[in-house]
Amino acid sequence: MNTEDKLLISKIEDKARQCSENSMITNSDFLDMHQKSVATGLRLPYPDVKMIFWGSFEDAERTVAVFLPDYIDAQSEGELFSHFAEFTDDDPLTVIELTKDRFSPALSHRDYLGALMGLGIRREMTGDIIVSENGCKMAVLSKIAPFILENLGKAGRGTLTGRILSVSDARQGTKAVGVPDSFTVSSMRLDSVVKNAFGVSRGDAADAIEGGVVFVNDLECTKPDRKIRSGDKIVFRRKGRIIVDDCSGVSKKGRIIVNIIRNV
Repeated sequence: MNTEDKLLISKIEDKARQCSENSMITNSDFLDMHQKSVATGLRLPYPDVKMIFWGSFEDAERTVAVFLPDYIDAQSEGELFSHFAEFTDDDPLTVIELTKDRFSPALSHRDYLGALMGLGIRREMTGDIIVSENGCKMAVLSKIAPFILENLGKAGRGTLTGRILSVSDARQGTKAVGVPDSFTVSSMRLDSVVKNAFGVSRGDAADAIEGGVVFVNDLECTKPDRKIRSGDKIVFRRKGRIIVDDCSGVSKKGRIIVNIIRNV
């Protein structure tokens, strides 16, 4: 375990302790998928505390760990969404919608992220950025939302206006529409599925998995021989993500037919 992971564990344990001792909601900064995997593996010594990952958007890749005292009934991300929709002040995140003026050129994820960094905002203070033709939606820690609204007027060569969205409105139109695809494999090993789904060699697939850049169901998986099943989500960092829709069919040559939804 490296120094950064040890520091993360210390911070997670401290937030859980604060929740237990003060009977209040606490949260971490935004975690990437590796950090989420580290946090998920912890056994916290606070039976009265629940930890749920929350990123505002459905299937968010960047999330905060939210620690809930036992008087809050939420047991899952979906129930936490309902709680925050009703008790908005409890939500540690805010979703900002940025709209560019119609004369500005198209802006990319890099443009918006660069504009945030230019304001001195660290990456761990911001979550997913969902880019659209006319602007973007971004999840941020609530404590910095007023600063962003007041100061983020430009990104790239675009001029921006911003507003805060409700918990429910934040999710409208953000779920990706996947593209169906299929291929065949000799076995449902992770390295075999990654090789065929992302167009890399078997060796490169194994190296990526062992290097910690492949995630199964939002958790880091470093075992190339992990068996993949229908419904599993696989993320290959910087290459995309898929969901295995079905793997029950067999080709005439005896290979498994894998139907996937790409980039969901």
